[in-house]
Amino acid sequence: MKTALLSLFIAISSLTYADQLAYISKADADRAVAKIEKMKTIYLFCGCCSLVEPVEVKPIKVYTKHTGYEEYWEVYVQYLDEDGITRDEPLDLAYVWKKGLFKYKTIGQVLGLNHDTCTYIKNWDKAKEEE
Repeated sequence: MKTALLSLFIAISSLTYADQLAYISKADADRAVAKIEKMKTIYLFCGCCSLVEPVEVKPIKVYTKHTGYEEYWEVYVQYLDEDGITRDEPLDLAYVWKKGLFKYKTIGQVLGLNHDTCTYIKNWDKAKEEE
């Protein structure tokens, strides 16, 4: 019984980082859209996920969409992928990064939203190796 409870606790605690800032308030979603629209490039990188390379994205369009659940909203980005195909992807602001003057920050950090980045990236070119 103790083993089963321990396994359940570990499974739940490992999922706590998922979707940290995916479902957010309308006000926060609008602030995120306004911020991302001004950026030429964003980086999609989940610091809590294993073996994931950062993806550089040049936003074409950024917009909000109601989740259909209570009063939660999502931020979406439309961009061209490496094959020239237009993609619309929901964003988790805890895993959308922007290049700052001296370091990278998540959009969540820029907006002052509480979350865990799971990693501090010192070398963006080798971000996957820093996990």
